[in-house]
Amino acid sequence: MIRSKKTLNFKVDAKSAIPAYEQIKRAIKLAIISGYLEEGDQLMSLRELALKLTVNPNTIIKVYDQLETEGFIRSRPGAGYYVKVDQAKILPRRHDLFQELTQEYISKALQLGYSGEEMSKEISNVTSEKMLIPGRKDRTDD
Repeated sequence: MIRSKKTLNFKVDAKSAIPAYEQIKRAIKLAIISGYLEEGDQLMSLRELALKLTVNPNTIIKVYDQLETEGFIRSRPGAGYYVKVDQAKILPRRHDLFQELTQEYISKALQLGYSGEEMSKEISNVTSEKMLIPGRKDRTDD
């Protein structure tokens, strides 16, 4: 089933050590893995996304090619790019993406001078606060 385009709201951080194409690829993967983008959703055209993110269209071509190779999207010549959800691939990729984000967080926290114990405490505090928000699916009802 082909669905309409959904807007992805993210920006490329030009000051980041992570290359622009990797930031874009990660954001699209996250949108697919989280379920925001669903099977058949159409992605923005190469030009649209390049203009929105103020990057070279070749950067978007690279991202879409890699995502297609990894099995997250498929191209339809003349029609654009569409989300392809393969649950057998999504679950392991979800874990991989989580590990990447965790490693990035730890690296930045260490640069700020936080110890492992301080990081654990902060994560615990933030997680506890998030669990108390009414209406969240992950909320605990103890």
